[in-house]
Amino acid sequence: MLLSPNQLIFKYIGKCFALLFFFLYGNILQAQTAFLVKALPQKRLPVFWQYCNEHFISDQDSIITYQFLTAVANTADSLGDQQLKSYALYFRRCYHILFTHGFERYFPPGDHRIFTILDNTKSWAQQEGYADIVASCEHFTGQVYFRENHYGPAFEHLLRAHEAFQKIGYQNVPYAAGYLYELGSAYYRFEEWDKALEAFLAASRYPFYISRDEINNYNVIGLIYDRNRDWNKAILFYRIAIAKAAASHDTTWVGIASGSLGGAFLQKGQNDSALFYYHINYHFNGQAKSGAPEDAARTALAMADVFVRKQQPDSALYYIRSAVELARINTKEVTDVLEFRKRLFAVLTALHKAKKDYQTVSALSDSLTTVKDSLQQILDAKILSRATEKANAERYVAEMKLMETEEEMSRLRSYIVIFALLSIMATGALLFNRFRMRKQREVKLAEKEKQLLSVEKMRAEENLKHAEELLTAYLTTIKEKTILIENLGTELEHLKRTSYPVNSFEEIAAKMDVLASSTILTDEDWQHFRNLFEQVHPGFLYRLKDRFPDLSPAEMRLLILTRLKLSSRDMAHMLGITIEAIRKNRYRVRKKLCLDEESKLEELIQQI
Repeated sequence: MLLSPNQLIFKYIGKCFALLFFFLYGNILQAQTAFLVKALPQKRLPVFWQYCNEHFISDQDSIITYQFLTAVANTADSLGDQQLKSYALYFRRCYHILFTHGFERYFPPGDHRIFTILDNTKSWAQQEGYADIVASCEHFTGQVYFRENHYGPAFEHLLRAHEAFQKIGYQNVPYAAGYLYELGSAYYRFEEWDKALEAFLAASRYPFYISRDEINNYNVIGLIYDRNRDWNKAILFYRIAIAKAAASHDTTWVGIASGSLGGAFLQKGQNDSALFYYHINYHFNGQAKSGAPEDAARTALAMADVFVRKQQPDSALYYIRSAVELARINTKEVTDVLEFRKRLFAVLTALHKAKKDYQTVSALSDSLTTVKDSLQQILDAKILSRATEKANAERYVAEMKLMETEEEMSRLRSYIVIFALLSIMATGALLFNRFRMRKQREVKLAEKEKQLLSVEKMRAEENLKHAEELLTAYLTTIKEKTILIENLGTELEHLKRTSYPVNSFEEIAAKMDVLASSTILTDEDWQHFRNLFEQVHPGFLYRLKDRFPDLSPAEMRLLILTRLKLSSRDMAHMLGITIEAIRKNRYRVRKKLCLDEESKLEELIQQI
């Protein structure tokens, strides 16, 4: 069929537009990958990895990201760079997991597609013979489990990846420093200091692709040495972290590492050096738009502490106020708030002690004790939770290794059946030996679990003992104050019968009022007292309320004090009422509980 002149013109124009589109599209993709062409062959993959991470390619348009990674694979093909091509194809499969502010935006908790993607990618890498990518998939599977708080499978995959990387040789693995840094961070989370230090030091021997990971790696090494009181090594690694941060123009981390270095100098008693580096931290992170203002709040308190030691109270007070303001705006977590208040009260106590304001020191000491108790309760709960998580993780890894051993045993049995026709005696000996080894492993696992349970039991007993000591000390203090009040009352009566001046009566009466008010439990004091009681006598209040649901709060308090075998006199002082009122309350409680004698009430309470 012949085309008209107009149709020929339109067809020609269409071809021109198509050629122009493909020409421009090719130039755009070529421009996108030009930085890889210019890079040295050994630098191409690190540069590519850094580009993907810094630009968070996962958070861009999916089509554009896919086309970019395809262009990189094609460019690597044209350059004959097989490693770069393999990683471009790897990233194209998993970029939503590897290069994003948070993969949770694509895979919410419970979405198992993320594991399917990693498993499929690992299978592809195994088929293609990319052992390092297979191990990388194992590592990132562990990272996903770790973020979801499934620590058993997390460590299983992380350690499996670590073993694979060691077989390959970390020196031959791209992103080796990153893998070791993330493994060290997992150990650090569980306070496995030696294993964490080993991983962080190993990471420092390889090039980092992400600058902040490198800075933090050196800073955490310093923190571990700091914790081990090896100040000189801690100072060395803090200085390296500062230098790396300065080279990257990362002022936030210059400040954080400087604050860590200042702390090391303070521990060594070098106040001027500590103050110098604290100033750097405060300068960079004390601003409203800084990356770590909460760190500057802690640093400001540390600076105030140094100024107290240098007997410069005005400077100390300035930084205390600055710290309070920074913490008020930026510190939100309950634990962080309590930790800040503990440091604040400690510095204020030192400041007022230097001013010889002992009345304020006494008040601050009470506040500091209360904050420490509250913080310790939270920390004890975290320690117990951390120990449970660690025990579960270790048990899971042990179970998985046992399952792998049993699978190997199953395969061996199949081979032994075939070989049995040739050597029955050898096969029987081998089976017996394997059976004995498995029993030994089972015994070792049982012993390990028994040890873990023993440790947990010891910790629970220590916590109970600590609570009992606190409760006993609390009651002893109340009883001592009660005796002192009575002694003062006796002295007052004696003075009234003599010719002592009136002002002596007034002083003793004032002391009695102060002591009496300090023995009366406020609502806050009672809550603290009740928490200690529940730790020492767990379940008592629940059983009491369950058995006698009609008891009022006041009657519950009376029965709690009865459980502790306190005298009517001590009860009266603690509750701020008379001994006669205590007797009347006991009478009403006995009537309500249908009891006749006083001894029966105490026997009943002790039996609950």
